[in-house]
Amino acid sequence: MSLLEKNWEKYIRAALFLLLLLQFGLIAVSNLTLIKNSLDTDTARMFNHIAEIRRQGTIFLPEWDYQSVSTLEWDCSSLFALPIYALTHRLFLSYGLSNILFVGIFTGIVFFLFREEDSLYPLLCLNLILIPYRTGMLDYYDMLFFGGAQYIVKVSVPLLLAALISNLEKEAPGNGKMPRAVSLFTAVYLGLLFLTSVSSGIYVTASGIFPLLAVYLVYKFVKWEKIPPKILLLAASSVILVLAGRFFNQAIMGGAKGDRMIFCTVPQLFANAYSCFFGMFELFGGATLDLVPILSLDGLVLLAKCCLVILMLVCGLLTAAKCIRKMPSGLSVPELRGLLLVSVFIWNVFILLLTDTKAGSMTYEYRYHLIGMVPLLCVTGTFLADCPRKLSSAQQNILYGAGFCAVLFLCVMSHKVVFTQAKNHSDLETLCAYIDGYTQEYALDYIYMYQSSRDSELCRVLAGNPFYLCLLQEGTTCAYDYYKYYAGGPMQTENVIVVVDDREYEIGEDFEIAGHHLEKFDSVAHRSLYYFID
Repeated sequence: MSLLEKNWEKYIRAALFLLLLLQFGLIAVSNLTLIKNSLDTDTARMFNHIAEIRRQGTIFLPEWDYQSVSTLEWDCSSLFALPIYALTHRLFLSYGLSNILFVGIFTGIVFFLFREEDSLYPLLCLNLILIPYRTGMLDYYDMLFFGGAQYIVKVSVPLLLAALISNLEKEAPGNGKMPRAVSLFTAVYLGLLFLTSVSSGIYVTASGIFPLLAVYLVYKFVKWEKIPPKILLLAASSVILVLAGRFFNQAIMGGAKGDRMIFCTVPQLFANAYSCFFGMFELFGGATLDLVPILSLDGLVLLAKCCLVILMLVCGLLTAAKCIRKMPSGLSVPELRGLLLVSVFIWNVFILLLTDTKAGSMTYEYRYHLIGMVPLLCVTGTFLADCPRKLSSAQQNILYGAGFCAVLFLCVMSHKVVFTQAKNHSDLETLCAYIDGYTQEYALDYIYMYQSSRDSELCRVLAGNPFYLCLLQEGTTCAYDYYKYYAGGPMQTENVIVVVDDREYEIGEDFEIAGHHLEKFDSVAHRSLYYFID
């Protein structure tokens, strides 16, 4: 037997560890260098919210319109970005550092999930999870590890609970102290659960916490075993914190959108099932509306991502079937962990099948799958690490070598997209610089962006000026996730300028808004600047 055949596990662990370091480094670099150029409207609204919190010196902004967003925007990278921003006064850097910190914490959570087990499991799972399968507003990478990372806490909380239940199941009966790692992650879990309940209502609890506790209770009932006191205490603490968090959420914003889920109608059900199924593929970049040649590089990447989703579904179903079959006779801790993780995915799909959650996407609001499919990636990684061990050393070498090459291919091609498809807002930055110089000479109260809420939201962040507003033709202002009095508020005609995008509107030297006349006085960055003359 060759040296390679004896030490294949050591080599594959080393390769996966190096790949993990590479991915962590690429994520760090992208967060430190690309957030500004990749700024989108959803992220800009969040950034402006945090900037306004710092300006006003309070997290409870008076007259803030929370109804135009889904959450209070606390259970995301804003959690660390706000204190960092208070120290550095650099908004983009603060979010970049916050995301890096969250990736480090998430890495610790996955290693804790497989505590005292083969390091091959967390290394493979992390390398699968950290791949930026799809980038852009509301997409996989941006939701978890980049920009506002709106789902990083939502995904971490169910993983933490599954890890805690698994670790507490390992302990011998008794009242001894919990290991330090278990105590630490228990505190992290309870803190994040309360935070996400305050910020997002019952969404995470309904989608991720409930199935974990329900399946564990069913398992103990089938085996007719007592639930360990520490797990009972953990479950009771979870319920209390969720109820307290929801109370505060209701008091602050009148209830998060996740609390208002409704059943879809019978005629909608089949279309909803179609959307839900293909949404899984779209989340991972395994579906497209464009015609892509299969044998092109883009086609091969698309095919690889599609195959990954199919593999995840197969691994999940096989794991669930195996655990259900063995449940009456008892499951090992790794098997119980697999059942818990699969339960989050199955329950989340069940909820999405029955509820009316479609919005802007033709296929689905596929980010809702994240809570279920990240645990499924952990199940897939475990399954793939275990399967070859039943084969000969030579067969193991071939399978693990091919598997590592496939992961490496997805990793390289996906990170390449992150660094080559960043947007460029140089025109808006030029406009903001011009207006900044203009306001040093002439006092301005507002800068109105004519019929463009997108430009006003981006400019507030790029210029660090909260007084960029969208102005409608009717003569009223328009704003989302901002102060209530700017949503349909009256326009001002003195000490303001109106910016019109020449690529969208051919207006000329003068025009009229709500009976008031404006005259052009300059142009910059493909935009005309006007002031009111009466």
